[in-house]
Amino acid sequence: MLGFDNSPAGSFADQLAAINAWWADAGVDHLFDDEPQALLREKIDSPEAPPKAAERTPEAQVAPVPSFDASTLPSSLEAFASWWLDPATELPLAHGNRVPARGTREASLMVLVPMPEAGDSDRLLAGDHGQLIANILRALGLTEDQAYFASALPCPTTMPDWPGLARAGLNAITERHIALAAPQRVLVLGDGMGQMLGLAQGPGQLAEIPALAARAPEHLLAHPRQRARLWRALLDWMPSQ
Repeated sequence: MLGFDNSPAGSFADQLAAINAWWADAGVDHLFDDEPQALLREKIDSPEAPPKAAERTPEAQVAPVPSFDASTLPSSLEAFASWWLDPATELPLAHGNRVPARGTREASLMVLVPMPEAGDSDRLLAGDHGQLIANILRALGLTEDQAYFASALPCPTTMPDWPGLARAGLNAITERHIALAAPQRVLVLGDGMGQMLGLAQGPGQLAEIPALAARAPEHLLAHPRQRARLWRALLDWMPSQ
């Protein structure tokens, strides 16, 4: 004969503890809700709550001040080259071996890239990027002696913050470099760097010099259509030989 256990199942507290233990064993130790909650909602009446963005003091909204005085930038290309390479010169993101620009003043074309290639040491653009640019120059009927090669950053850098670098003054440094090199034209290769200098893709001007902004060398190498697009833009932009 079967018997039935009619003993009480335990108090409500015991049952609740058993339920919580079961969920804990299942790995669930927090409360969950299907409805989204404003977890970061500020406490309106709490004196400890931080002020809202609109209520912050004007001092908190001031843009960062450049880390150098633009009036102290070198006034000759030779002085700029020494200043650029001097470890004592505070340059944005200059954490590594600085690679000098190369070429002569008043070149037919200045090629400005975001940064040196990873393997560059004494010579800027000594790798695949430099070979691509050399091929472009050759197709345009220019030798490397007729060009000036420079980078906006002195060292290879991972994912640079171009808006932040502009606020730190890198745009003013780059524009001074262009003005001192005084090329006939400037080819700017790099989206973020072009935006830092106020250039959209296509023709424009930098330091009152005709400029053309295009994609970065690594992007051009990876996308034949972008190389073709740049070539068409160069044919329209460069003076006829």
